[in-house]
Amino acid sequence: MQIDTKPVVGGPAPRHALRTAHKLATFAHWHIGSIQGQSAIRRYLDVGCGNGFITELTAANADFDEVFGIDMEGERLEEFRNRSLDHPNYKLFQMSASQIAFESEYFSFITSFEVLEHVEDLNLAVGEIVRVCRRGGVVIISVPQVWFPIENHGCRIGDRTYECKVPLLPYIRPLHRKYSLARVFSSGEMDNLFLSRGLELLATGYASPQFERAGARASSWERKFIFLRSILVRCENIPILRVLTGVSMLKAYRKPL
Repeated sequence: MQIDTKPVVGGPAPRHALRTAHKLATFAHWHIGSIQGQSAIRRYLDVGCGNGFITELTAANADFDEVFGIDMEGERLEEFRNRSLDHPNYKLFQMSASQIAFESEYFSFITSFEVLEHVEDLNLAVGEIVRVCRRGGVVIISVPQVWFPIENHGCRIGDRTYECKVPLLPYIRPLHRKYSLARVFSSGEMDNLFLSRGLELLATGYASPQFERAGARASSWERKFIFLRSILVRCENIPILRVLTGVSMLKAYRKPL
């Protein structure tokens, strides 16, 4: 799952992307109750929290004593800090997913939304996430998945970067690894990363595109497809169609007691 081009840091979830953010946060909420064992302090960590938009939704109405967010982009963290002043239990750090500076088995619940496709050292980042998850704790991951027919992150050919959507590129894995700016994952590849490190699979889900990011621009061609939202939401519950129409794959894992 290595890519030949260096991954680029992903932009934060725009705050108008409520439908997408709620899909990811809702999937996480479904599995908070899967945490096993007793812990004196219930700590939640969001790896690659960005501006904290999805972190806040995930932490809302959840019984966490402390909420931690880490990200490499200081500007996004500062935006998160300014919005979280009313939450003294929020703790934010500029930190890499590949070097999480907390002791092992520190967190009861960990999320990482649309981050692993961008990290430079994938195995190191996954190893760190597993390391800091306590026994009985739950890890929620969302990533772009390989069966969605469009590469959304753009590509780099030679010295030129093209920030555009590339149809069918995910289906041609050698070309995708050579030119894409971010990874895509199959369900089996994701499970291999986490199950091989001792975690157990709780659930797999898919989130369809909601045409919120580019579709918010008046000149965007994606605005013409907003009418497909309701159809795509129904596809999320149909086994074959949810894979083909899911722009993101969601995984829930647990570290056994």
